[in-house]
Amino acid sequence: MYPRSGLRKRSEKGVNENVRQACLDFAVWLRLNMDFPIRVVVYLKKDYQIKTIDTKELVSATFFAPFEKSVEPYIRVATGDFEELVSETGDENAIFAILNSMAHEITHYQQWIEDREFEEDEAENNSTKIVEDYYYGDSFFEELEKQQKVWTIENEQGVPTATNMDGQSLLPFWSSKPGAVKIIASVQVYREYKPIEILLDDFLNWLKELEDDGIMIGINWRGKHMIGHEVKPNEIIDRIKTSSKAH
Repeated sequence: MYPRSGLRKRSEKGVNENVRQACLDFAVWLRLNMDFPIRVVVYLKKDYQIKTIDTKELVSATFFAPFEKSVEPYIRVATGDFEELVSETGDENAIFAILNSMAHEITHYQQWIEDREFEEDEAENNSTKIVEDYYYGDSFFEELEKQQKVWTIENEQGVPTATNMDGQSLLPFWSSKPGAVKIIASVQVYREYKPIEILLDDFLNWLKELEDDGIMIGINWRGKHMIGHEVKPNEIIDRIKTSSKAH
């Protein structure tokens, strides 16, 4: 029997609704950006801390790693201190801390899948990177810096535009060709589109024109619901310039 795949989330009664929704949204994004060849369930607990299975140590989150890959692993995340975190650091930082705990254990899941030792330093560094990519689209800028180009999609009428919840127009761009190809396959209205490559200098010129026209940029959209980030053209230009100065 082949193991089930995917990432699932379960929330205990009493978990703060804002936390529950934030973790659900994060899980959707994780499924689009990472592979989960063996199903792992994330359990959100209302406790302040959770006891580890082996040492009974109190921690903020744990990953249960079965000896056999035929047994599904699971993650538990404590959320009981959310209100205290909000009073100390604010809503956004409190949510960030809980998502970071979740991403930390997701990294241990990856280590388990690859039969590697559990490295805490790697989990700590990678969890922050994952959550910052979720919030700010950091991987888009990292890949852009490496490749010096982006991709969009077009048909005979040109590049498609979308409209966000505020009624603003957006143009989509991806930091990799496979990302553009996947959206063509995922979204029915884009089936007749083709990916096109844009060099960095041309992209910068395009961004200046889009800023003048008041058009937003959608970066690294994924899935049939086109989950991704919306950024002002000038914000992208500023990040590219800042990165160039740093090097």
